Amino acid sequence: MTDDARPPHHTDTGFENRYPLPDGKKTFFTFLKRRYFGDENWPKAKHQHGKTPQELPNLEAIHAPDPTQAQITWIGHASALVQYGGINILTDPVFSHRASPLRFAGPRRYSPPGLRIDQLPKIDMVVLSHNHYDHFDLHSLREIGTGPRHIVPLRNGALLQQAGIDTCHELDWDQSLTLDGVTVTLLPSYHWSSRKLSDRKQMLWGGYGFEFADGFKFYFAGDSGWNEKLFSEMGAQYGPFDLGLIPIGAYEPRDFMERAHVNPYEAVQLKQAMGVKQAIAIHWGTFVLTSEPVDEPPQKLRHALHEAGIAADEFQAVPIGATRIFSRDPGP
Repeated sequence: MTDDARPPHHTDTGFENRYPLPDGKKTFFTFLKRRYFGDENWPKAKHQHGKTPQELPNLEAIHAPDPTQAQITWIGHASALVQYGGINILTDPVFSHRASPLRFAGPRRYSPPGLRIDQLPKIDMVVLSHNHYDHFDLHSLREIGTGPRHIVPLRNGALLQQAGIDTCHELDWDQSLTLDGVTVTLLPSYHWSSRKLSDRKQMLWGGYGFEFADGFKFYFAGDSGWNEKLFSEMGAQYGPFDLGLIPIGAYEPRDFMERAHVNPYEAVQLKQAMGVKQAIAIHWGTFVLTSEPVDEPPQKLRHALHEAGIAADEFQAVPIGATRIFSRDPGP
């Protein structure tokens, strides 16, 4: 591909965000320095057990869903089971004890998964947003197996092979495919990728839009910082969406995390920009990744919704393990 024909987000070494914002010089080593020697009082995972509400899974609803209604079961962090029209979709499945390449170090889970892998129904699709360890867990993918169709951003297929999954669908931003009557589109997010110090932005990242045969539309934001131009443009092009999964956590210290993760106020802006009618909050309450108190994101989400004049039930922070059922509004 010539430089003229290459999409703007493709680079000589990998990929770049669309509409990049000034980010300063922030490296993994400055993060570690801030984490262990900075002024912030970072939570410790061992002290957070029980701080995230949990609910026993409704296995009857999960294994016999009403195909005319959408339902979401939050498993924890960005892992969720999305069910509609007889299709079962699993997002960013992470069931492991740590979000880390190491068994003895790295972010440790302080809230158990809301579902075990052996409690899952037959999964039709697994979608992966990017290659960070808290979203792309090889051990969990091995346990789930090769039965589902796997959809990943560009260049992530090689990583998936390490989980014993040799076939997958790789997508570029704005590229779509149709599986089982569902059109899946990889949408840009404002983030980055890496599994080690030397591979930053070599694999693509993103969120997903799903459109079912009857017109029902679902949005999985993946992991993202706020970029008003990006999300306003995407909302105009792909929205509105009936239902969505939107991140609300891992946002402090703000000067360091603002280009990686939305805070709850920006999550509400993201919801509005993308035209998501109802949303479930993800990316909180599971791993200590940043310095805010682990129970703060849903509190700030309620405040942000109130400030925006949005009803609380339009963007819910539900307990881990909870299943919420949404009746489709057919519209005018």
